[in-house]
Amino acid sequence: MKRLWRRMCLAMHGRSVILALGALALSSHASAQSEAARNASAAEIEGYWQLLPLPEQLEPKILPANPWPAQCQWFSYGSNGQMKSIDKLRGPCEPASRAELDKVFRVIPAVISWQYDLSPVYHKGALLIKRSDVKGYGEIWDPQIVVKPFTNGGVEFQAGDLLLYLADLQSHKIVWIRHLRKVN
Repeated sequence: MKRLWRRMCLAMHGRSVILALGALALSSHASAQSEAARNASAAEIEGYWQLLPLPEQLEPKILPANPWPAQCQWFSYGSNGQMKSIDKLRGPCEPASRAELDKVFRVIPAVISWQYDLSPVYHKGALLIKRSDVKGYGEIWDPQIVVKPFTNGGVEFQAGDLLLYLADLQSHKIVWIRHLRKVN
């Protein structure tokens, strides 16, 4: 595991790809989340998720623009390591059922994979994302599961919500945050 982690970090560092580092302390969420969220397990990540909007004031001001600008997004983290996503550029973002998403995700080709790995440096799990259609592509996210509801910036975070933190490898700053809610 340590070798895989080291290889991913070295490969991504050379390409200036992004790395999430358990950077809750760097986030404006830190005080509200210190007891309300913890590192998510692989089993907690598996399933279907809908992206919930975060107000601009909660997103880091590092990137010049949203790298995933679709207003409505849904994700599938399969137990087989496949990750799939669909999006809709503009709202409203209608709620989708697990059955509806399952039908759509079945016909989408699998080019994205996910893996849960324990960081030997940070002693916590990380979500590794790769693409088979883009050579050398990689992202590492810090997955946090909300265990105690809290509010921040007018947004309600419910128990079971998944918060994903993406940070720049070189600066070690959070560059993007995703707030996901499980679809049943």
